Amino acid sequence: MCAATMTVLAQEAQTAESVFKQIVLNDKEDIDVRYSALARMTDQDVLGQIALDDKQDIGIRYSALARITNQDVIKQIALDDKQDIGIRSSVLARIADQDVIRQIALDYKQDIVIRYSALARIADQDVLKQIALDDKQDIGMRCSALARMTDQDVLRQIALDDKLDAAIRKSALARLK
Repeated sequence: MCAATMTVLAQEAQTAESVFKQIVLNDKEDIDVRYSALARMTDQDVLGQIALDDKQDIGIRYSALARITNQDVIKQIALDDKQDIGIRSSVLARIADQDVIRQIALDYKQDIVIRYSALARIADQDVLKQIALDDKQDIGMRCSALARMTDQDVLRQIALDDKLDAAIRKSALARLK
């Protein structure tokens, strides 16, 4: 294929993508047309924008989410979505970056369910220790982290010194060997 033909094909693809984008972002009248245009979109940033911001149709958000492959866009949705727990849960399951999962387990105060989901994917004993010792937002998070801890020194420390909750101390005692 010659360079001129490749240039024409690239321009046509770019033009088609801009039409898809315009329809998906602006055509609020015909949902079927929006879905059709969305199915042909490839722009990860626009798909992310739709998954994060579309207020007209939750189905469009989920469809856009299903087409996102870029981990940076997935991370942004996990950390920034404020509208739907289902979107956040779907995205969390697709995050590969353990640092992002750790950040959500430790710091995501907007939604405890998402924190629990992130905690379930944590294997790092240091992160589990931090949650078991320091999480003041939710006793269940502390118990869940404690249940997965293997460090006997930390379990002893919690059994002896925890001032926040007697149930945590009992749980730590039960796990001591």
